[in-house]
Amino acid sequence: MYKLAVIGNPIEHSLSPLIWQTFANDVGINLTYEKIFSEIDCFESLIKNLMADNYLALNVTSPFKARAFQIATTHGNHTLHSNTANLLIKKDNEIFADNTDGLGLIDDFRYQGVSLLNKKILILGNGSVIHSVLSSLLNEKPERVDLLMRDWNNLAQFEDASVLIHQYSKDISYDVIINTTPSLLQNSLFEQVKLVSNNAIAYDMIYTAKQTLFLAAMEKLNPNIKQTNGIGMLIQQAKVGFNKVFGIMPETQNLYPILQAKFNE
Repeated sequence: MYKLAVIGNPIEHSLSPLIWQTFANDVGINLTYEKIFSEIDCFESLIKNLMADNYLALNVTSPFKARAFQIATTHGNHTLHSNTANLLIKKDNEIFADNTDGLGLIDDFRYQGVSLLNKKILILGNGSVIHSVLSSLLNEKPERVDLLMRDWNNLAQFEDASVLIHQYSKDISYDVIINTTPSLLQNSLFEQVKLVSNNAIAYDMIYTAKQTLFLAAMEKLNPNIKQTNGIGMLIQQAKVGFNKVFGIMPETQNLYPILQAKFNE
């Protein structure tokens, strides 16, 4: 039996055990998958102890993704832009780190029938969350990817990454608007978005049964806008991670209603 876990602080809200156990049941793999809380100062020692105890793989959530990258001895390409990892895999005496967030986001867009080719994309956010998905978005060949940031001092590092990346413009009508920031009343970024196209999709990385403040703000701009949240990204990035661990790509369609029902309880 394989041993896996997800590490975080907090961690009780995590749906990773449900997702990974569903995948395992579907493909006939015998595993246990735990939720493990880590004190802020104990993350590195906890990872080393779990690996020594023959845990095959560990998912990592906030606030430990940067430290997961640092503790690893080898790294997948998708970790290198953000220097963060959400998956640690024990390989012989090495700890391999990878980041499945960007691939999960793209696969969820594909699952929903959304093409990013030649689209005008706007991302609300700052820092490592944008880095973790940016290269995957650029690989889809959008027309442009604009950033609306809380700290404009960070913009230059993104602009240096690609000629497609620009500062937000209130004069552009965006086709895809992705939110990576908290759903808080004091979040002023939502109100700064002024134009969205008639067939636009608003994508909030937060996963919840309720309409988020971001989605409500985008609906106010255009009542016909398609709204979606991070449930699909959560499922799809886990699918990618499962494949990296076991070499099997599981089916995901059954998990969408299962997770939505979980949120509606």
